[in-house]
Amino acid sequence: MNIFIAGGTGAIGRVLVPLLVKGGHKVVALTRSPGRTSQLERMGAAPVVGDVYEEARLAQLVAESEAEVVIHQLTAFGTKVGDPYAETIRVRTEGTRNLVSAARAARVRRFIAQSISFICSPFGSGLTDEETPLYLNARPAVRALAEAVASLERQTLEANAMSGIVLRYGWFYGPGTSYDPQGTIPTALRNGTMPIVAAGAGTYSFINLIDAAAATAGVLAQEANGIYNIVDDSPVRFSEWLPIAAKLLGAPAPGHEDEASARRRIGDLRVYYMNEQRGASNAKAKRTFNWQPAFPSWRAGFEALYSNRSRESSDERRP
Repeated sequence: MNIFIAGGTGAIGRVLVPLLVKGGHKVVALTRSPGRTSQLERMGAAPVVGDVYEEARLAQLVAESEAEVVIHQLTAFGTKVGDPYAETIRVRTEGTRNLVSAARAARVRRFIAQSISFICSPFGSGLTDEETPLYLNARPAVRALAEAVASLERQTLEANAMSGIVLRYGWFYGPGTSYDPQGTIPTALRNGTMPIVAAGAGTYSFINLIDAAAATAGVLAQEANGIYNIVDDSPVRFSEWLPIAAKLLGAPAPGHEDEASARRRIGDLRVYYMNEQRGASNAKAKRTFNWQPAFPSWRAGFEALYSNRSRESSDERRP
């Protein structure tokens, strides 16, 4: 199968591209940076240089790839220029529009887009599913993210003449993510700057990068469309996973911070994550794609991710 992927050097792209190539697919990968073409070549992809905001060039590249499937894995959280949050919102709105337009013009058969499972309404009990509405009546900082996700999903599902699939991934963890042993979250835990906010009632649905990539590759084998949550089997409260991660890292136990203070210090969006979000059900994806995560529990995944780091920390403390 001919596949055009935007976001091939991102956290999931670095795992997904080699997996697609190993599966016998011909992968053309878009990058804005000529310096990343060699990385994509080593992964087995044919790199093309272009920008998702340059509509004419993008349309040309998608057409020349002869793609049957376009996979949209773009975010801008790793950007060194501008506000990563604002840039990711732009990618999910304007970038999605340009990719859909280019795919439609090239008569691409299927369009698969990365979304997130953790921006659904927090009201109600139990886990969210694919029918749970997005949190569009949230505080402004949270609402902006929800509106961008809504735009991405609507454009994907309403793309004329193409089958649209939205993959609502959970919280990615693994190398190159915020949960990387040298990433922002472990660093904050070691520095004692990531407390449990209020009751820490936000429920996280995690997904290992390996499982996210495997699920995405598995979607190609099915003629399905619609929205699917790609998360593990073990949703967990912030107040539970944070101390466990700290212990695995050899970091001090996290402290506590009241909600009002946290809103002033880190803003409404992070408070939403830590104290309000609901976990998500993966039942639909497992049923439709016969998919089972290799890491059904975040805890086993964290232990694997942090095991070497924990041993090193123990060795450093040993007299």
